[in-house]
Amino acid sequence: MSAFERGRRFVEKWFPDRQVLVRSNDSVSQLRLGKYAQLTLALIGILSITWSVGVTGYSWYLDQRLTAREEQLFRSELSYNQLIARVTESQRRFGEITSQMEGTHRNLLSMAEKNLQLQARVQDYTSKLAVSEQEKVRIFALRTSMDNQMNALQTQIDGITNRNLALRDELETVETVMSRVMRERDQAMQRSKKLQSELGEVRQRIADLHTVQKQAMQRVAETADTTILELESVLEMTGLQVGDIITPPMKPEIPGVGGPFVAFEPEHPEDEQFLNVALAVGDRMNQLVSLHDRIKRTPLGEPAASYYVSSLFGKRKDPINGKWAFHSGVDLAGPMKTPIQATAPGKVVFAGWSGKYGKMIEIDHGDGLRTRFGHLYKVLVKKGDEVNYQSKIALMGSTGRSTGSHVHYEVLVHDKQVDPIKFIEAGHYVFKNEQEADGSN
Repeated sequence: MSAFERGRRFVEKWFPDRQVLVRSNDSVSQLRLGKYAQLTLALIGILSITWSVGVTGYSWYLDQRLTAREEQLFRSELSYNQLIARVTESQRRFGEITSQMEGTHRNLLSMAEKNLQLQARVQDYTSKLAVSEQEKVRIFALRTSMDNQMNALQTQIDGITNRNLALRDELETVETVMSRVMRERDQAMQRSKKLQSELGEVRQRIADLHTVQKQAMQRVAETADTTILELESVLEMTGLQVGDIITPPMKPEIPGVGGPFVAFEPEHPEDEQFLNVALAVGDRMNQLVSLHDRIKRTPLGEPAASYYVSSLFGKRKDPINGKWAFHSGVDLAGPMKTPIQATAPGKVVFAGWSGKYGKMIEIDHGDGLRTRFGHLYKVLVKKGDEVNYQSKIALMGSTGRSTGSHVHYEVLVHDKQVDPIKFIEAGHYVFKNEQEADGSN
């Protein structure tokens, strides 16, 4: 459909032929309006309305611009008046500052003249000091102090002109300065005697302090030795040797050290002795810490809170075939599902089924120490878990080659089974001593 056809249909729809009846008195006349006449009238009306709106809007726009221009002119005039006032005030202040600078210049000239007079007086005092050559040997140290004071006064005179009047009052005659220096010398001698007395007291205090420190270090060394012997006796109760399970720290073959040699010169004769004692005590404390750490990681605890020993470590008759055999651990019997706990902190290296052990757990406690728990009903940990002392790890059972509810408990030192009962008895000794110590505290 063409645009012309669409336009024609629009005109026919909205502007059909109309007849307007005009009544005048008794007569009625008929006025016919065609569609094009109606369209013409509509266009004329629309143009009239558009023209009226445009003229009104333009008139309003011109009024707004005129008002804005008037406000801008008013603000410009106000700013100009303010600028004129500020310029006038600046000129007045400039005149005042100029007058003040002239007065200051005159004061500076007057002070410079007074400064020259003071310098002349200082030169006069210097010449008088030169005459007293006979006193120079006796008061050489005092003269140095006085020269320093005079140099300080000279520097103040040269640099600070506003203190010239005060300096004039502070300057004194050479006789007065010398008498004051003599008084200061006497006071210095008295202070020196007092300091020597105090120095003797301090030296005595240092000697007393060295004695106290030496006694304290001896007490620490004795306590450390006693504790080390007790810990070593605990390890001996288990059948272990300290050197077998405590690995010394690794050191590089060629340690990186160096620096210039500066000889050690102690301020006090006993300092070097105290340093040697302190180093020895430090070594003992390191050994004590290492032993204490090893004891914490040694399986001295009990695998269960309630149990009885049903088979010991070593040679026995096999409970199934009745033949003589070697028993690599101890059997601790108790009710089914009794909680089994770790006897020391460590890392689980095996957790699962292990042949005739049935369900088994193996824990590595470091430095070649391991524990095994066999014939378990249920394993509560997995390989790689870190466990603490008395952590619940399993339930007592009768899996594998077993005749009843119990836990087969082994202690291995460098992959060799040892008697677990010795470890449990040593643990009883350690925990008893700790409880007695806590009770005494």
